[in-house]
Amino acid sequence: MTTRADFTAALLTACHDSLGIREVTRNSGPEIDEWLRYVHARPGDPWCVAGACAMHRQAAVWCDIPNPCPRTAGALRLWDLALPECRQDLPAPGDVFVLDTGAPGGAGHVGIVIAVSPSGSTLTTWEANSNEVGSREGNAVVTHTWKPGEGKRGRLVGYLNLVKAVIPDLPELGALPVSPFR
Repeated sequence: MTTRADFTAALLTACHDSLGIREVTRNSGPEIDEWLRYVHARPGDPWCVAGACAMHRQAAVWCDIPNPCPRTAGALRLWDLALPECRQDLPAPGDVFVLDTGAPGGAGHVGIVIAVSPSGSTLTTWEANSNEVGSREGNAVVTHTWKPGEGKRGRLVGYLNLVKAVIPDLPELGALPVSPFR
């Protein structure tokens, strides 16, 4: 049986394996176009959400479970489609962060948390359609280390632990019965 920890490990491996994927033309390239098609978007559309969905899809295939990521190309739409129990106040590795960038039409940006500092104030994230300076309209899959509380990249909407949609919490064990083999 796949656990959340198994899925998170597979997700982080998928993220690592995709680092360095780059656009060939604006918002387009072999892998990027495939990711966009999967979320019913067109080559040339922004692809940060498509990339995050593709990483969840790869992890789901490896773990033989349904993809927990809603198939959308919109950052704020992803937040709206996610089940309420997937929404988190505090980040953890494997969570999707969602930013509202205030751009026209409600555009935002997403990425996947790959590490959290011990204080919780700094994140290292995997991001598609970004670049070395952290743009939401870049040209590659990169990592960033940043402080969400500073708001330089947009307003943090929150974090999504999407695997909660397909792998429920383990029940509380409570008191174990006395063993007859004592």
